[in-house]
Amino acid sequence: MKKVFSLLVTVVITSISYSQNPFIKHKYTADPSARVFNGRLYVYTSHDRDDATYFDMLDWACFSTDNMKDWKDHGAIFSLKDISWAEKWAWAPDAVKRNNKYYLYYPVERKKIGVAVANKPEGPFKDIIGKPLVDGIAEPFAGAEPIDPAILIDDDGQAYMYFGCREARVVKLKENMVELDGSLQEVIILDKQGKRLLWKEKSEKEPNLQINHGGDGVYGEGPWMFKRNGLYYYVYSNGWSKDATMIYATSQNPMGPFVYQGKVMKPVSSGTSHGSIVTYKNQWYVFYHTQDLSGNGFKRSICVDKLFFNKNGDIIPVAPTKEGVKKVD
Repeated sequence: MKKVFSLLVTVVITSISYSQNPFIKHKYTADPSARVFNGRLYVYTSHDRDDATYFDMLDWACFSTDNMKDWKDHGAIFSLKDISWAEKWAWAPDAVKRNNKYYLYYPVERKKIGVAVANKPEGPFKDIIGKPLVDGIAEPFAGAEPIDPAILIDDDGQAYMYFGCREARVVKLKENMVELDGSLQEVIILDKQGKRLLWKEKSEKEPNLQINHGGDGVYGEGPWMFKRNGLYYYVYSNGWSKDATMIYATSQNPMGPFVYQGKVMKPVSSGTSHGSIVTYKNQWYVFYHTQDLSGNGFKRSICVDKLFFNKNGDIIPVAPTKEGVKKVD
């Protein structure tokens, strides 16, 4: 190994009130992936540098809570220093539990996705296969930017990994969670009339609005999948335009095709819009990031708001708040 495993640092933050957004203020964080393990809620994030002038993150962070108010900072749970085959860009992660172990999926170098394993939700994590799980250089069908992995383990035990930038992909994972189970598949998104929705690059003369990138329902990046009442909700960002935000499509099949339904939330201040949705103690939440704290798109901060559905199962779009979540009902 060319690099030595970094030391896990655990910090308990008690001096900041987390009843306001962003709920983590002592460091810059983005791309929150929220998971519930053993009755506790964990949020895995990328970690924007204090001096960032680009998305040149070096490690991944994790925070946890049991009351949605007091958050424990678990420090750098994994780092580029712990990977022998990657040098840069520690971007949006996800984590899941299986076989009494915890698996962290992470994108690096804009072209590769790896997987690390730990015995505890907060790590320390160790690169388990010593190479990419998905390599966009070796596998062109992975898309131009195979980033932003998100995992679903379905009720029947089958695991799926969703990923991609502009080009949405999904692949099954074997039960060991460190091998692909079959070939990569394209994620197809349709409008309610059955027309295919595809991202397009606007012309130089067109304003930077979603209508010029193919419309609200097109896929940009940042997938997230959850299941509610037998329906699969495919959540994603529709790009980076001025009116881009987190949106969602639904399907009866985890592989799709998915039908675009609408927005998860109104646009936020950040030029990127990447988040997650989870239920905890009988309440649904949406996690996301903004640049409200820094005023800088490369220095983002994670936020959370309650999420609600109407009687038909549609997501009621969230208006991001400064108040955040004060307590669990």
